[in-house]
Amino acid sequence: MDAAYFTGRRELLDFFNELLQLNLTKIEQTASGAVACQLCDYIFPGSVPMNRVNWEAKSDYEYIQNYKLLQVAFTKNRVQRHIDVDKLIRAKYQDNLEFCQVRKLSSLSIH
Repeated sequence: MDAAYFTGRRELLDFFNELLQLNLTKIEQTASGAVACQLCDYIFPGSVPMNRVNWEAKSDYEYIQNYKLLQVAFTKNRVQRHIDVDKLIRAKYQDNLEFCQVRKLSSLSIH
């Protein structure tokens, strides 16, 4: 198993904050899908219409719209990764931590 799967929350938050110039304090703040969209756009420039990403999303249907943008970008770039949106939008620590670990692994293996 890759070391990214053993990356702790503090290291993940520092990684996302530095790379994407964010100010995340909790893994649960990634539940809206906006961070995933920004990371995908970092890896595949222009693949996510960032002007359509809702950074102020507060409800499930707004989160789902962000994940739809992410899924379109994944499909466009032939990324075969299942996104369990129903789990992620609940903002549970463990589900979002695991998804963040995979995103970090993906970004490191591409760049």
